[in-house]
Amino acid sequence: MNELTICNSRIRPRAQSLFEFRSRTNTEITIALLDRFISPRDTTSPSNEHVGSSDQCNVIIRTGIRRTIFFICQPIIAGFFIFPLLILFWQAGWNFMVVWLDTPIGKHGIVLLMLYILAQLIFIFIYLNQDNLYDYLQKQKTKLFISMIVQCHTFITATTYIIQWVSMWTIWDRYTPADWLLMLVVSIVALFAVIALMGHPCDLVCAPFILSYDSIEYNIRIGSPFLTENINECLSHFLNYIFYEYVISLLSILAWRGSYTLLDVFLFPKNPFMSAISSLFLGYPLYFLLMYTQSYTSKVCEQPIFSYFNYLPLIHNIRHLTAFFTCVLLWRGFWLLFDTYIATMTLALKSPYLFYILCMFISFFILSLLKTASSINGPMSHMSDPYNLFPDYPNSYLVQWFNQMKKSDDISSNSSKNTRNEPYTVTLL
Repeated sequence: MNELTICNSRIRPRAQSLFEFRSRTNTEITIALLDRFISPRDTTSPSNEHVGSSDQCNVIIRTGIRRTIFFICQPIIAGFFIFPLLILFWQAGWNFMVVWLDTPIGKHGIVLLMLYILAQLIFIFIYLNQDNLYDYLQKQKTKLFISMIVQCHTFITATTYIIQWVSMWTIWDRYTPADWLLMLVVSIVALFAVIALMGHPCDLVCAPFILSYDSIEYNIRIGSPFLTENINECLSHFLNYIFYEYVISLLSILAWRGSYTLLDVFLFPKNPFMSAISSLFLGYPLYFLLMYTQSYTSKVCEQPIFSYFNYLPLIHNIRHLTAFFTCVLLWRGFWLLFDTYIATMTLALKSPYLFYILCMFISFFILSLLKTASSINGPMSHMSDPYNLFPDYPNSYLVQWFNQMKKSDDISSNSSKNTRNEPYTVTLL
């Protein structure tokens, strides 16, 4: 798809969808038909999108010691260092909301609906103004100012997602039967609905499989499959908002709720510590297996026999569903440990609001220093990886971090060289 968008004499690279580089799905075919329906005969007018430099790397580095180091270290850093901080932020925000909803004001039924509407209003503002914010930041020269705006944007988006999920999850808890079998059936139906809509359940997979790097290229504009030549940007962002923040988000919550409840019922329900450890011991081997075998599985699936019998979509969907269940295991494991050993601390019991706010800010601050606070939400558009280490799930944080550090060092080195050479040049003249 074309990579540059010209709008009101502004040129910007098109924000590619997170899982764009795959075969066309039912949704994308529908979008193509919608695009043709909007402008079926307009073939002479100039297109709003032009081919240009792409964020996707054209040359893939297949060998080298650096590639091997990235391949080994990226899943380890994501799974053991960054992922627990993401859980801390999410659970602190979630528990803050739960404590507040337990107050007399929060117990009113209308409050949950108002919170959900508030979250949706913030989201539609973010979706519709993403290009304006991107263009504004591109004109800025101060890196510190750009970084502060990006981090504020990330924090607002992350807290809005927490509000959205807590409100919807609590509504389902309050007004639907607490029958685990019914929840499981609804969860399975939601999973199949996502596959029917998208052609794959990739959008249900989250951290630690998918991490982001804090940058205006990946965290301001939201990749949209609805952005075509004949659908303008505003309409595209609105359709993207409706599709993801109403349809996919609701199905995701239902899928997570049933899967999570299933583990609560059958995995040491009376022993939180053993239940948490069991979740982690089951989740981490699956996580590393799925991460380290992505390239190999992709090569195997390229064999003609899989294409001939049309097994490729089935194999990928099984892999994505396994990754989704692995996410549930890992999130639940850390969540239970947090509730058991951190949320029971003296400060948490005496001043829960202060405690959870401190946890949110501390975790967000550390993630910001690591340039991956946006992993709380995940990358909003496709992240390039010159090594193509993990083709199924965008997880090139370490590569992006290294390249950015190397770029900064090169700029500093060139500046120092120019400073040293300037007196010699003047003397020579």
